[in-house]
Amino acid sequence: MHAVVLDSIAGPLEYRSIDDPEPGPTEALIRVVASAVCGRDLIDARGGFPALRLPAILGHEFAGEVVALGSAAGNDLSIGDRVVNLHRPYCGECASCLAGESVDCERAWQSFGHTVPGGYAELVVAERRALVKIPGEVEFVTAAPVQCTAGVALRALRHVARLELGETLLVTGASGGVGVAAVQLGRVLGARVVAVTSSPGKVRALSELGADEVIVASDGKFHDQVQRSGAADVALELTGSATFASALRSLKRRGRMVVVGNILTEKVSFNPGAMILGSLSISGSHGSSHRDVRDCFELIGRGVLRMPVDRTLPLAQAAEAHRLLGERGVFGRVVLLPE
Repeated sequence: MHAVVLDSIAGPLEYRSIDDPEPGPTEALIRVVASAVCGRDLIDARGGFPALRLPAILGHEFAGEVVALGSAAGNDLSIGDRVVNLHRPYCGECASCLAGESVDCERAWQSFGHTVPGGYAELVVAERRALVKIPGEVEFVTAAPVQCTAGVALRALRHVARLELGETLLVTGASGGVGVAAVQLGRVLGARVVAVTSSPGKVRALSELGADEVIVASDGKFHDQVQRSGAADVALELTGSATFASALRSLKRRGRMVVVGNILTEKVSFNPGAMILGSLSISGSHGSSHRDVRDCFELIGRGVLRMPVDRTLPLAQAAEAHRLLGERGVFGRVVLLPE
């Protein structure tokens, strides 16, 4: 098969022929039809994940068709099933899994594109518990980014922030994959949505997705404008150090910040006194569960959630996709298509 391989940290992404993978007893072999490119892929490529196993095949957002099954993988799967992956599998037996928190599985070690090969390839092997079936009405290109964009956003808003009807939601980095999903999901959950972007050219698209207000802040400072129009109950922080301080200052008393993204991977600082006096809370959120992904597919089927795809590129042009993301020239996702 052909795959895009990273041989060294910060090295080139090389498109080349390698051996086909074979599924283990509880695994499925997937023919990749679409593989979405996430900002985290860029972080991984430059060494942001210490446990990255080199040479690496990046990509943790892929959709495809089951073409082979291990001897113990067929309980829920069949040859020909259309599937999308979760970030990682789960054991189903630890305390977290039994409590319904499979994203926090205490035993799972696999992570696509990190510790096991990811979706920048024609074929990929996946544990059966890391796969979700795609409804027939959802196309592969649409499905590929769902778990790491809409699924992540839905979990953060519904499960962690506990966003309520009538509240104000602030979304930073709103034109990225998670951001465009969060804007729509905020409306679905009955919130007033304020979207923050660094690009004036993305204002109209965010408004069309349902943002009640769009703020352009190339310098990462927007809290004064947010406070003037009505402070936020919830801030979904998708960027990290560039917007963290302003997002925190955008909250009203007892406001909740949920941190999902950390594009620059730099440390942030804040005033504990302001948090104490404002009774503010900061939480982290990661991943998405089977339920989150299935609920997103249902919303897509109902026509109330869209997965904006900026463009598709051949798998061999993964480096170009990384360049576009690095220059913030993308609205939503770039999706790679094996030839």
